[in-house]
Amino acid sequence: MKARYYLLVVMLVITVWIMISRLNGVVIEQLNDTGLVRITVNFYVPVIQRDVEDKINLESERPGMEFLKTIRWIDDKTLEIYALEKGLPRGFKTMLYIEPLKTAIPGIYKSVKVYYRVNIRPFLTEISSPVPSKGPVILSFSTPVSGEELSKYLRADFDFTLRPCYIPLAIEKLFRDNSRWQVIPREPLEPGRRYGIRFDGGRSGITGFNKWFEVAGIPKVVSTAPRDGENDVMPYTVLTVNFDQEMQEVSIKVSNMTGDVRVNGKTAEFKPHSVFMPGRSYEVTVQGKSVYGEKLKPYNFKFVTKDMGDRLWVEVNLRSLQKVMVYRGDKIVKTMLASGGRPGPETETPLGYFTIKDRGVRFWSERFGQGAFYWVRIKDNYLFHSMPRDRDWNLIREEYEKLGIPASHGCIRLKDEDAKWFYENIPEGALVIIHD
Repeated sequence: MKARYYLLVVMLVITVWIMISRLNGVVIEQLNDTGLVRITVNFYVPVIQRDVEDKINLESERPGMEFLKTIRWIDDKTLEIYALEKGLPRGFKTMLYIEPLKTAIPGIYKSVKVYYRVNIRPFLTEISSPVPSKGPVILSFSTPVSGEELSKYLRADFDFTLRPCYIPLAIEKLFRDNSRWQVIPREPLEPGRRYGIRFDGGRSGITGFNKWFEVAGIPKVVSTAPRDGENDVMPYTVLTVNFDQEMQEVSIKVSNMTGDVRVNGKTAEFKPHSVFMPGRSYEVTVQGKSVYGEKLKPYNFKFVTKDMGDRLWVEVNLRSLQKVMVYRGDKIVKTMLASGGRPGPETETPLGYFTIKDRGVRFWSERFGQGAFYWVRIKDNYLFHSMPRDRDWNLIREEYEKLGIPASHGCIRLKDEDAKWFYENIPEGALVIIHD
């Protein structure tokens, strides 16, 4: 019996403790039509007021909403909170949660959890324009509106279906956002044309509107580099295509050449993986889709590369497997495995067009504690040279094993026999093209 009695006492104490901790008087008042609210919380017992603001949380049912809030204590038992949803839309269900606050009564903490929703005058804040020919046209309102009322009085210059927008939530759930509605054309709209959409309000309470929007035009190429039909294009040239509108995706195909395409707004670039062969014609086909989903009509242009005659010239390819290729005119004379500079501003190999300068049999760098044979200058202190040596002019084996990947301080390393061949055969003034 005593055990049962003690158990009942404990349960009673816990129940009273929970009731006291959660018993609060909360009054929520909307002060104006902007949605500003005053929330008055009476805790009924004195509350310790330290770090209270950090424990006051406002959370909207709509993801991404932020709040402006200020607080003030009327007395040690009563807290006033002023809150406003930041920006538009407003008027979503909001939870106020005050984390447990320490009171003047030992062991007693006070917390609050209430919900409210403010009333905002519904009006159109934005209509998307331009829009894809297949839609949707997005209507954004100041607050959630009824789809039934909207569809009853909404009219447009085309037949449409009305659907709400959804915002992704965690764990594969969606939030239905009744402040944003999709007007989806039942048939594709005409690119480049203006269409009207209007709402007479009726008895819905939604402010009427009469708006226009434009349908995105078909994207067009406005310029290319090289230009269509251009001659004497240098062997390594990044192709540039400019459009009249921002592009979502672009495909650039070049005859007998692979490369990487990069899209940035209204510009797309094709970066070739190697040099274009001299004195040859290349055809380019450009396709793509704008950010509005409109497809570009395939665009073609061509160019002719510079004729290198019978001259020797050099390509340094610093892609994944680094190599040096020597050409005579448009014929490959020799291919050599190489290592360029390591990533970083102090060790990267410079990219671009250069001409061969002076040369020497060997050099020593006190700064790096290394030397090498058969150096040929590219520019400044950037050289072609053999595999590096230590102070006793012995091959540094660990550096040799890095051949083919970035490893140097900026120079181009070659096998000893290749460096000797390069030293003996590539004349001063020969063109050098370095690319990645």
